[in-house]
Amino acid sequence: MKKIAVSMRNRFFADSVMFMLERAGDFRPVRIEETASDKIILECRAINPEILLLDVTPTSEETMVSGRLKMIKNLREILPNCKIAFFCDEVAHHEQAHETMRAKQEGFIDTFFYASVTGEYFSAALNAM
Repeated sequence: MKKIAVSMRNRFFADSVMFMLERAGDFRPVRIEETASDKIILECRAINPEILLLDVTPTSEETMVSGRLKMIKNLREILPNCKIAFFCDEVAHHEQAHETMRAKQEGFIDTFFYASVTGEYFSAALNAM
């Protein structure tokens, strides 16, 4: 079973993702309630997840792609084997979705998902990481 830390500000998406991961049976999802980057890093250090799933939104500097990438740089020093996945609403936040795609192309993150992804693909892709 893969341990997945889920840090998402959007409660609707976070609850949906947690429910889907719990139902899949292949994962041990752990919700990170903290929103500040340094607190997320501390939580991840304690949890030691195989995958960290972060949402990307323009609601604050920390949750924008640029802010998430700063946090990831620090996190990789502590947990170099932790895979990073971004989750982005490509309809509501088109610019952030494009920046998310570029982050993957440039190798800063391991994968990304748009909100329109099916649960089956989402689960399979995370399991393949």
